Amino acid sequence: MPSPFPLLSSKPWAGLLGGLAILSLCGCERTVVTTDYFPLRDGNRWEYRLLDHPRLKALAAGQAVPTEPAVSTEPSREDGGTSVPAEIVNPEEPSQNRTDTAPARRVALILREDMDGLTFRATYDGYEQVWSKRGGYVGFQNQRGRHYLLILPPHTGYRWVVTDASGEDLYCEIESHATVETPDGVFRNCAVTREETRTKREVTRYWFAPNVGLVRRSKYFADEEVFRQELVAHEVRPARAEVRAAEDREVQEALRGKNRGSEHRKRTDPKP
Repeated sequence: MPSPFPLLSSKPWAGLLGGLAILSLCGCERTVVTTDYFPLRDGNRWEYRLLDHPRLKALAAGQAVPTEPAVSTEPSREDGGTSVPAEIVNPEEPSQNRTDTAPARRVALILREDMDGLTFRATYDGYEQVWSKRGGYVGFQNQRGRHYLLILPPHTGYRWVVTDASGEDLYCEIESHATVETPDGVFRNCAVTREETRTKREVTRYWFAPNVGLVRRSKYFADEEVFRQELVAHEVRPARAEVRAAEDREVQEALRGKNRGSEHRKRTDPKP
C-alpha cells in the first residue's frame, strides 16, 4: 500500500542532507554539548499559539489576546494529513472566516512514532511530519520539503545555507543565546537561529530552549514582526541513556567532518 505521505519513504531521512551546505564554523569549540536543545522522544508534545500581524499589534498595545483551548491529541484531518495547513503556507495571513477578535489559533506538535531513536514520525496541526537529529542537525520533513532549523552543538557563529521549496537559498546562522518569555514561561540561554533571504527583507528567527525545544518562531518583513508562533504548553519525557549516546555520536561524527556537507557557497548580495 503506498504511503499517504509521498515524501516520507520507509527511510524518510535518507539523503536529507543533500541540499544543505555549511558556510563556516566561526569560532566554534570542537566539543559536544550535552544540553538537549530539541528533545526528540516518542510522546513528546509542544503546543503553540499562532499570532498574525493584527494580534501582534494588539499585544504591543497592551491588549490581551485570548488563545484557543488545548487541542486534541488525535489527528482529525479527513484527508489523512496529506495537505498543508494554511498557517504553514502563509503563516502571516489571518485564517479565512476569522476575525481579529477571535482567539489565537492553538496547534500541537506531537511525536508519535520512534523509528530508530533519532528519527520520529510526528503530526503538526494534524499533518504528518518526520523529525530527526541525524548528521548533527535538528530538522523536519513535510509535504513541502525539508527544513533544517538548528545545527549541533549550537555555538554562536555556526552558519549554513538551505534551499527552500521554491528553489531560493535561505541563509542561516546561530546568532546568539538569549532569554525569551512565552505564555509557557521564561526560557533562558536559548539558542537563537536567524534564517534570511538573500535580500534580507524576510527574516525568521527561532528560539530553542535547553531541554525544552522550540519555544518561539517569529517572522519579520522589512524589520517588522508579522507572525509569531510561541509555546503555551509542553510535555517532554526524559531521554534514555542509549538515545543520548546515539545523539552525541551523530554530533561527534559531524564535528569530524562526516555528514556535515562539503560545499562552500559564497553569499552574493543583490546589486543596488
